[in-house]
Amino acid sequence: MAQKVVGHSRLIDLQQQAANRRMRNGFESPAFEQDYALWLRIHSAPMRRWLMAVPFFAMVLAPVYCTLMLHTYSTELIWLGVIGLGITAPLCAFSIILLYRNPTSALTTRMLLVSAIVVFWAAALIRWLSVQEEGKPLSPEIVMIGPVALAALARLRLFLILPTIVGCSTLFLVMEWFINGTQGYGPTLLGTLLFTSVSIIIAFATDHLARQAWLAEQIMELTAMSDAVTGLPNRQWLNRDMGTLFALARREHQPLAVYLIDLDHFKKLNDSHGHAAGDEALKAVGALLALFGRRALDLAGRYGGEEFVLVLHDPKLYGTVRIGNQLVSRISALGIENNGAPLGYLTASVGVYTAIPGAKDRFEDFLHEADLALYAAKHLGRNRMVLRQPQDAARAVPASDDDAIETAIPAT
Repeated sequence: MAQKVVGHSRLIDLQQQAANRRMRNGFESPAFEQDYALWLRIHSAPMRRWLMAVPFFAMVLAPVYCTLMLHTYSTELIWLGVIGLGITAPLCAFSIILLYRNPTSALTTRMLLVSAIVVFWAAALIRWLSVQEEGKPLSPEIVMIGPVALAALARLRLFLILPTIVGCSTLFLVMEWFINGTQGYGPTLLGTLLFTSVSIIIAFATDHLARQAWLAEQIMELTAMSDAVTGLPNRQWLNRDMGTLFALARREHQPLAVYLIDLDHFKKLNDSHGHAAGDEALKAVGALLALFGRRALDLAGRYGGEEFVLVLHDPKLYGTVRIGNQLVSRISALGIENNGAPLGYLTASVGVYTAIPGAKDRFEDFLHEADLALYAAKHLGRNRMVLRQPQDAARAVPASDDDAIETAIPAT
């Protein structure tokens, strides 16, 4: 997994992206662009289904229209029937079914584009058939209304919809030149350019508004799952993403280390120095923990009250112990005054459980074991780290140095 699974940094990046108005029609981050595309396919599926239903019925009725209204029985009408009933209608029907069964599939977007292009050329063919009958020409605006509807309703990304609109409009003008020559070409040219311009403006506006909506939804969701004091993920965020990290470690047969960090005598700090000082202490500890959980698959968050959690993916035994001791020493080194504590400054107790997840293990089991280790650290006098490991040797973490974990340890 290339990008960080969770982390306050994503929220910060989203807020910066939202403030950068010049980039609203294209995200700098490929990960944001990929997430936005998936979100767009899911939220646009109902409208796209209706959009596909219209050309489906139009292509079914087009041969009937040409037969009854234009009294045309030419070879072109046969081709229209082939295009409408044999290609476009089944294509639209398949797209509708696909949008119901798997709206997140990228194939739905391609099918939508292909269907729109085929419908456009079917309408152009009807236009050509209609001009063959004197006094019954089909308005060119009927042909061009397709790109406008595609731009306004399909909610496609710009790099997909702009070439489609411009290409269809250009080819339509070329076809009109060959069919009618210069006769009446001026109004057709102006009308086509007008519809094309409107379609492009609508496409830009729709994409802009859709990106704004996605950014606002993402920021609101992550803000609701971020701790207001420390900025770290809160318990709701942790519960959501811990399962993902746990499943990944179990699938890859990699160990996890779960640290529960509890600030010693924190209530006395609040009582003696006030809640404002308590919040500042939480912020300082949160900023420190964020340094320990900065690797892609590591996670640091506030679990509630004065309790924090740190999850490290694929540590070895010595690395796990070293980081636990560093957590204790670095929190003490912050020098946060606590007159109610025996040492006169803020300290922390750390409970650690590390193991390779088994088939029947749950993340709650790891948290429970870490909580037992934390209880032992408290019982032994606080301001220390206690490590627990499984008795099963197959799930125990190898006792070898972990060079890779060094990247997650802040410099002392």
